Parts: sequence; C-alpha cells; structure tokens
Amino acid sequence: MGRHVIALGALAAGLAACAPEGPSAGVVETAPAVEQSSAELRRGPPSLWTAEWTWLVFAANDDLDPNLVSAFDQDALEWQHGLGGSALFRILVQRDYAPFQVGDDGRPRPSERYSLYREEIRPPGRENEEPGVMVLGETDTSDMATLRDFLVEGVRMYPARHYWVTFTGHGDGFAGLADDATSGEGKRLSLEGLSAALGEASRVIETEIRTRPGLGGIGASNRIDVVAFDVCRLGAVEVASSLAGVADYMIASRETVPDAGHPYSALRYIAQDRPAASPRLLVETVVTDYVRAYIEGVSTAGRAYVGTSVTSVGLDLRRIGKLEAALTDLVTAVRRERPRGFRCEDVTSLLTEACGGAGIVASAASASHGGRSRQRSRTRTTASDASVDLVALLERLADPAHCGPGGSGSVIVGPDVAAAAREVLTVIGRPHLWTKSEPWGEQLQYGDQYRRLSGFHALSPFVVEAQRLEPRTGARLGGLSVLWGNPFELLLRENGRSLMDTYRATSFEKRTGWTKMLEACVDQAEACRTGKPWPNGPAGEDPCEGL
Repeated sequence: MGRHVIALGALAAGLAACAPEGPSAGVVETAPAVEQSSAELRRGPPSLWTAEWTWLVFAANDDLDPNLVSAFDQDALEWQHGLGGSALFRILVQRDYAPFQVGDDGRPRPSERYSLYREEIRPPGRENEEPGVMVLGETDTSDMATLRDFLVEGVRMYPARHYWVTFTGHGDGFAGLADDATSGEGKRLSLEGLSAALGEASRVIETEIRTRPGLGGIGASNRIDVVAFDVCRLGAVEVASSLAGVADYMIASRETVPDAGHPYSALRYIAQDRPAASPRLLVETVVTDYVRAYIEGVSTAGRAYVGTSVTSVGLDLRRIGKLEAALTDLVTAVRRERPRGFRCEDVTSLLTEACGGAGIVASAASASHGGRSRQRSRTRTTASDASVDLVALLERLADPAHCGPGGSGSVIVGPDVAAAAREVLTVIGRPHLWTKSEPWGEQLQYGDQYRRLSGFHALSPFVVEAQRLEPRTGARLGGLSVLWGNPFELLLRENGRSLMDTYRATSFEKRTGWTKMLEACVDQAEACRTGKPWPNGPAGEDPCEGL
C-alpha cells in the first residue's frame, strides 16, 4: 500500500465519519432478456452437449498471511465439492499458491490450472483421464498476460453459451487487484490490464465461439456475461467503467470481504437447478446470497464472521455509459459554478453530511475479522479512505435535506449543480429506502439486519444492491463508491508514481473528468506536500491548515 501518512485535522475527521463504499458502442437499451435454454441440443452422450455456462476462476492466492491462505484453500474445496462441474456447467481454475505452500518435493508449490468435473480435479480438456492438474510453474497474477492467457485459453477450451469469471485474492478499488507476494510487494494488476485481458477473451467469444452452431443466437452475449470479484473494495464506479464494453454484468463489494468470502452455493443454482437461467437473474441471486450468508440467524455456515457487516452490488455494465454521461454533466455544472471545483473544507463537509444523512458508517469489520485486504492491520486503505457512496453524495448535492435532521448543509450549491445531481439519480433510479418518517420505502428484513434493493428501473445500470444493517441504529454500508475525500495521501509518490497518477489513468477519469471537481483541494494538498506555492490559495495562509 506504500507509506501511510496520517493527515490530521478537519479532513481526517470527516473521513472517519464515512466509509467508502465506458460505454460500449452499439448497445441497444432493452428490457432484461428472458430465460433462454439450449435444452434441445442435449441429445446423445453428455460429451456432445452444448454447455450453458463456463466458469473461469482466477485465484490470485499468492499471499503471506496463513489465515487468508487457509481461507483460499477452503474456497477451492467449495468449488470442487459444492459445485463439482458438469457437462452443462464447466469449471476451469487457475491458482497461484503462497510461497510457504510446498509440494511433495518440499519446494514451493507451482501455479496450477485444472478443470473440475463431477467433483474431481482433472487436467484441462482431458476430463476422461486420470485426476491431475496442468503445472504452470510460478506465475505472476499481477501481470495482464497471465490473466489474458488463462481467459483466452479457457474460453476456447470450453465453448459455452455463457461465461462467468470470478476473481479471488486481494483488491483495492481503482488501485487494482490480484496482488502477488512472490513477484513483489505492492504489485497489482491495473484496471487497464484487467480490462485488456477481459477484452481479449470477449473478442474470442465473439469471433470464435458465437459463430459455432448452438452457441449463438438469442440470449447469448458476445462478451463475458458476468465478472464477479470475491475480493475487497472493487465495488467502485471506476472499476465498473473500466469493464464497460468487455463484460455485461459485474458483482463486487465496496468493503472488506471477510476471509471466508462468497458462499459459492448460489452458483449451484446454475450448475444443477436452473442452468438456463438468465445472467441478470443469477447476478441478483449471487449478490443477495453473499450478504445473507453473514446475517445472524440466517447463515447456515459456522463462520466466525456471522454478523460482520457486508455489502454487495450487481451492475449492468451495458448501461454504464448513461451514468458516465450524467456524471460528466455534473462535473460541468460544478465547474461553471466553481471554476476550480470544491475546496478541501467543502470536500470534508460534503463527505460528512452525505454519509450522515444516508446513515452510512465505517465498516464494522474489525482487524480481528481479517478480510481479503492487503493491509490486515486496518480495515481501510488509502484508496478506500478517499471514496464515498455515490448515491449518498448525489443525494447531498441534489437536496440539502439529506444532510440530516436539521437539513442545513454547510456547503451551498447552486440550482444547476442540484439539477445535475438529480439527473444522475434519475439515471440510477434507486428505490426509496424505508425510514420511520417515510415508511413506504424498501423495508428492512431479518430483525432489521438486512436490506435488498432490486426495484431499479429497467434501464438503470444497477441490478441489485444488498447490505447488512446494524439493527440497533439502522447504520449501513454503502453500495457503489466513487473518489471523494482527502487527496493528500493519494499524492504521495512511491517509485515515482502516486495513486493520483493511477486514478488519472482510469477510463472513468478520462471520460468524466471527475477530479476537476476536486481541483482546488488537490492543489492545496499538493502545496502542503511539496512546500511549493499554493495556486489560487488565500494569501499568507498555510496550505497544510486543515489537512
């Protein structure tokens, strides 16, 4: 994560009050597709059947934490014995191991690739042979080429009507994912590399798979259907933007994912019960199953994490373009009103008031609960600290009444900014939440521990959002995050590069110019960091004041 520098004062206090939570060309906006099936093609022996789904698991499990590695081992057992693999539901896994995991020869265990068929580990493409794996040697999961080769070869090896890609390991929002301890501290797969690898696989689907008999037609996408992140903090609009055009749906959490991760039992719904279910329906099922698995009194697993706050969101990436366009208009409105964007004190106030009004608090997951975070000593990271729930921020900008009971915000925005924020909320179309004063909203469930939102309008980029709530206070975690907060640590450079550099390279920033709204605050933080003149700052004022 790089050096952690503590920023004191108003911004740090504001951050503590609030946890974080490209359009594809030619997409026709239609209602969700109905369930399709290739059942008529299931004649003759299973070896000749057309597979409904291929599930590709990229297990970036090269980590130094034995507790987390043990949890990854449990994941592998879930895939093998909970899902099994069949002629209709093909499973291919590529897994990198921790340096301290050794084989029979006493040497570090090499990376492996294997298929799962009827609960047995088999060499890829050779399911009728003796159990075994393909030995890859040591791989670098942070290298785009490693992911690309796995996905492309998996797509070609197991043709199917639908493709689901799951990532396990570490994640940190726009900062990237798939850390590799053997390759070096801090190395991650960038969002750009992630998008490029998924894009290569989707091109193979379009040009090589969909042209085959039985593998195209109604209900079959030319892209990867679902990308699911069983890693921390990938539930960010910046991540969704990077995947637009290379996948149809995304599942992710903006928070720390407990060591136990996702319960893969929901995917049995694909494997056996409803193999022809639509991708959208399966996204709803997996998101809600994950959150419910950590609800006290509901979870059927003897986890030590039952009760830990978790959140997840399912997105339709084909509709992210409209969201980006509306957010670009919001940036434009802010810049017309404030040519250099919001000052740091305004950023702090909007952050605090947005979270307070929405009842969003910092994650209840303590360090003892672990989590798939690279920094296990703390539940937050530099990237996650500088983010906020997107809907909460928009509600604050659209209506000062969302500041809290008093409804008096410390930052006044003009009517154009408020109207632009309301337009983004219209694009999202989130259902109204239940409150004591507005009881017609979406209700709480399971002893007020849980809320599930799936009533977004048909063209919304949101499919489903689910969160665990604190029943005593109603406090909750956010759904989808966006950059908003203290820029000081984002500007710190390590090996000549800062997290702000990483952010500015994201497709979301390039399309929306999001950081233009924070330019005045970024200038102040940079002046404080470097000791150089503060552009457009008050004469004689210390730029570090309040940071």
